[in-house]
Amino acid sequence: METIIRLLQAMPYPTMFFVGLAIRLLVGMRQFNRRGLGGLQHFNNYFVGLITLFIEWVLKWAALVLMLWGLWGWLFK
Repeated sequence: METIIRLLQAMPYPTMFFVGLAIRLLVGMRQFNRRGLGGLQHFNNYFVGLITLFIEWVLKWAALVLMLWGLWGWLFK
């Protein structure tokens, strides 16, 4: 955990913002490409879908935090 904190502290604010943006775009692209003709997401089974959606949800929140932190530091420091 300390390694991640040190990495984030050493990362410039614009880089934080763009890394967060890239994570959001990659997750969104995966979700879009997984949709079928009816617009619903398709998984092999329930548990794979549950785990996949949870990991994507965590990544989206982490990306949002990175983007806000990077934007805040970029604009106000």
